[in-house]
Amino acid sequence: MTEDLKTQFNQLVADPPPPSTVPSEAVFARVRTVRRRRTAGVITVAAAGVLAIALALGNVTDIGGAPPVTNTPGAPKSVITGPPTVAPKPPPPITVLLKPSIKGRTVGMTVTVSGRAYVPTAIPEGTLLPEDSFMNLSGGTDYSFGEGDPGGSDGGSIDCTRKKLKVGSETYVIPETHVFKKPGTYKFTYTIRYCGTKGWFPTTATTQLVVR
Repeated sequence: MTEDLKTQFNQLVADPPPPSTVPSEAVFARVRTVRRRRTAGVITVAAAGVLAIALALGNVTDIGGAPPVTNTPGAPKSVITGPPTVAPKPPPPITVLLKPSIKGRTVGMTVTVSGRAYVPTAIPEGTLLPEDSFMNLSGGTDYSFGEGDPGGSDGGSIDCTRKKLKVGSETYVIPETHVFKKPGTYKFTYTIRYCGTKGWFPTTATTQLVVR
């Protein structure tokens, strides 16, 4: 290697000499511009990463965080239930059973009344009625054979004061019978009133009459 080549080689590998003057403001401006571009690039890359993560999570859950709907066999299925079942109402406090007796065109009726009701008080005394007859504790009855004039009984001067509860039953035969004018099918209707928690209340029962 010649001396000239050695000199040129040493100049290439040697440290550059220190600057003889202060860098100009334009150089600093270029450096700041490069730094801003690098920072913007880093922010863009970070935003792209966040978006990619959000898209990946979107494939796992839908809006609200629920798992996506798939048709995968064996996957659990949602069960839609209806409104809650309404509890049946308790039985009425009074039960009325009707048993007709038909002889030709003459019809009689046997009535059985049972249940619970308050014992009425007499007016104006204010004393409780005797409890030997459950029928006598009623506020009256009405009945109709489906033909002719209706019948019934009056409970008298009594008041529903709800002082004492009575549980009882009684069977009796309606004193009047009815003679139908012609054969046919008729409906017998019977109503009785007793003293309850909200005052007098009616209980009605019906039965079919076949007259030949």
